Amino acid sequence: MMADQLKVLVVEDNPDDAELLILQLEQGGYVVDSERVETASAMAAALEREPWDLVLSDYAMPSFDALSALAILQQKELDLPFIIVSGSVGEETAVQIMQEGAHDYLLKGNLTRLVATIERELREAQVRRERRQALDEIHQLAFYDSLTGLPNRALFLKQLQAHIDCARQQSSLFGLMFIDIDRYRNVKYGFGHLKSDQFLVEVARRLEAWLQWGHQLARIGENTFVILLTNLQSLEEIEHAVEQIHRSLKSPFQVEQSQIYSSASIGVVDSTLPYHHAEEFLRAADTATHNAKKQSAHTGFFNTQMQIEELERLQLETDLQQAIQQQQLQLYYQPIICLKTNKPIGFEALARWHHPQRGWVSPARFIPLAEQTGLIIPLGEWVLTEVSRQMRLWERELALALPLSIAVNVSGVQLTQSNLPDIADQLCQCYCSSQIEFELEVTESVLMDKAEHAIAVLQRIQACGIQISVDDFGTGYSSLAYLNRLPINTLKIDRSFVSQMTQDSKDFDIVKTIITLAHTLEIDVVAEGIETQAQLNLLRSLSCEYGQGYFFSKPLPPTDVPNWMQQWCIAV
Repeated sequence: MMADQLKVLVVEDNPDDAELLILQLEQGGYVVDSERVETASAMAAALEREPWDLVLSDYAMPSFDALSALAILQQKELDLPFIIVSGSVGEETAVQIMQEGAHDYLLKGNLTRLVATIERELREAQVRRERRQALDEIHQLAFYDSLTGLPNRALFLKQLQAHIDCARQQSSLFGLMFIDIDRYRNVKYGFGHLKSDQFLVEVARRLEAWLQWGHQLARIGENTFVILLTNLQSLEEIEHAVEQIHRSLKSPFQVEQSQIYSSASIGVVDSTLPYHHAEEFLRAADTATHNAKKQSAHTGFFNTQMQIEELERLQLETDLQQAIQQQQLQLYYQPIICLKTNKPIGFEALARWHHPQRGWVSPARFIPLAEQTGLIIPLGEWVLTEVSRQMRLWERELALALPLSIAVNVSGVQLTQSNLPDIADQLCQCYCSSQIEFELEVTESVLMDKAEHAIAVLQRIQACGIQISVDDFGTGYSSLAYLNRLPINTLKIDRSFVSQMTQDSKDFDIVKTIITLAHTLEIDVVAEGIETQAQLNLLRSLSCEYGQGYFFSKPLPPTDVPNWMQQWCIAV
């Protein structure tokens, strides 16, 4: 059995006493590597030069003592067993020694328990090391990102708060950059998780390389980093830093054999904001980044109006959810007129929301919000159900005006529902009749975004006997190759062309071309936004079949439709 190795630093002015200690350890079965020192400088040098297992120290020497030696050990933050071996140590002195941090003391005349004492202290030192290691690991997990090694959100918030408190006292300037890596999800789904993780590490290293003295970098989200800019002389330095970060991230990243290009959206705040908490600054920077993305910009500088708008949007989202659940929305119906006979042939159903505090909320505001939040799914189902119910009522109330059609707008989000055709078919089976047709309107941009999927879904819907129309046609997304394949019955010319066709020859030519194209494909045409007799006359001259707009009627609540129909028929 091999003897245990032991490296011992002996603080002793008497070589014979030091030799006696070593001999005692060797008799206890240790192979001892030792060094004797008797001054503070010699001890400090020895601690720097070698790793030691323990320190044995005399209590008092001519130019040095045990308490001074213990202080040197503590200053260097070395947790080594420190055992005092002295010729005579009183009880009161022994208590003071232990309070200062010594682990034990022995008398030189009685070294019989030296080996046992050292073995005990070595075991306890090992326990302390393992405990520190465990605490360090816990600290690492709690405050550092496991992938990049950077501080995480929790640690960064602590660092930011400390800097905020200091900056307030010293009136110093700082800035905060919230950096969102734009194409990370494309990288993750294109190259896989391993390469996307390597990509993030490369981003972290590049940001670290840019850091200047006093700046702090952290990773606080999957593809989100933040940089605290300190020691600023002016706020203009923040703009310069943002430009540098954009340039730094613009160069391609080499990940194994692949080159990955990316960019970043950066939100910026500075210390002039009247905030006192780190979370407030971080939230403001995040808001600025979100606003930059909405504006299709690379950089957003925070202002308080952004926060107001986000809070208002969040409240509006909550109110919309409640309005859908409690069926507080209404459907209005705008007539569609046959331009040849001047008779109503149907209606377009339009969702309207009268908020109890805000009043009428524009569809241009709440419909995009519903699409962004997924609320368009329950809203769309309510619209389809409500229209179907109204069709049954009008089958009796508008019997003399039949047949009619009712068109309902369907969003791109709804088209992703695999059960949309089944829902529409079931409603048709329950409510529709041969006298009132059900029609779904899909915007041109939605169709072109995922054309193959849209074609498959619309074919299933059309097979249920439901008409399909393309809304807002001509707004720049069209593809003639797909248009010929789409299962559509009607094209609706966007109001932007109709409104200008009497003043702008280009808009007139666009309307004429769309009508000619539709007729070639045997598709009917509805012109939206007709407001003047001149527009109506031009559309009739182009053989446009149908039209809708304020020239005929604004959208009507369902209770007003029978009366409007009666008056219109009398006027015609």
